Amino acid sequence: MARRKSRRKTTRRSSKTGVNVLTLAQTYLQTAIITQAAFRTNPYEFFTGQQTMQTWKPSPYGAGNISAGVVSGYMPLANGTQLTLPELLGFNEAGGAVVAVGGGPGMFMDSVKDNLALNGGIIKPIMQTAVLNIGFTVGKKLMRKQLGLVRKGIKVAGMKGVVSV
Repeated sequence: MARRKSRRKTTRRSSKTGVNVLTLAQTYLQTAIITQAAFRTNPYEFFTGQQTMQTWKPSPYGAGNISAGVVSGYMPLANGTQLTLPELLGFNEAGGAVVAVGGGPGMFMDSVKDNLALNGGIIKPIMQTAVLNIGFTVGKKLMRKQLGLVRKGIKVAGMKGVVSV
C-alpha cells in the first residue's frame, strides 16, 4: 500500500498590527449615528456625560431672546431628551445617587423611543448607516492610490506597527 502524503504545513503569516485609522473613523461615525438617534448626543457627550449647552436670556429690546453664553459640564436633563451613560449607570456629579432618566428608571426605553421619533424614526439611522458603509467602501476604492502613498509614508516614518490605513 502506498504511503499517504503528509499534510502540508500552512505558511505562517504575520498578524496585522496597528490601529487602522479608517476603521476607527468609520466606527466613530457609526457610533455618532446611533447616539444621535437614540440618545440625542454625540459619542463624546454620551460616554463622558459632559454636555455643552447654549444659554439664553430675554432681549433688552423686548422681542425674543439673546445668547447668554455657553455652559459646559455634567448636566443631566430632567426631561430625559438627552441621555448619557453616567445617567444610565446611575452616577451624578456627586458620584453615586441615581439620576432618574425620563421620570424614572423604567422610562429609559420610552425616552429612547421618543428620541427615535424626534429624529425621524428608525428608518433614518438605518439609511445613514447604509450610506456611511457604501461611502467608505467606494471612497477606499476611489482613493486607493492616495492611500498607498499614505501607507508608504507611514512605513518610512517607522510607524508601521502602530498605525495602518
